[in-house]
Amino acid sequence: MSTSVTTGFVRISVAAFLCLAAFPVFAQDCHAVLGPQAADTASLQRVEDRWNDAFLHGHADYLECLLASDYLSVSPKGTHDRVWELDHARKNQGSTAPIPETPGIVFEVHGNTGVMRLFKPASPDGKQPAQYMADIFAFQNGAWRAVYSQHTTVASESK
Repeated sequence: MSTSVTTGFVRISVAAFLCLAAFPVFAQDCHAVLGPQAADTASLQRVEDRWNDAFLHGHADYLECLLASDYLSVSPKGTHDRVWELDHARKNQGSTAPIPETPGIVFEVHGNTGVMRLFKPASPDGKQPAQYMADIFAFQNGAWRAVYSQHTTVASESK
């Protein structure tokens, strides 16, 4: 075998090793970013609270770890994916806007599936209609991952 072939093989082998070695580091970084979690409602509530903070204040690093690669949100205005969520969060970087109070949130855990659901009344000025909201999570590798969100407008505010 010639020296140039051997050198090329060694370079490719080293590059492949470095790429593969980086995957556990990325996974460990997400565990550090997301923090310790358990498959329970208290942990799910903390995740939802941090999601709101991350989106409203531009902490895309948290959302990059939280949102599943195939995350999708559906609302009366259409659908948006993980990329949309990350882009819009980044636009909020540096914001100090207060996180709105959201009374009435219900958290449920069924095995490795978590559900946040909420009835949000119409705004007093009528600009925002009443709606039901839900976020669906999967508990994977010791952490909650957001997989789907649904926002459905309702005709009346009755629950």
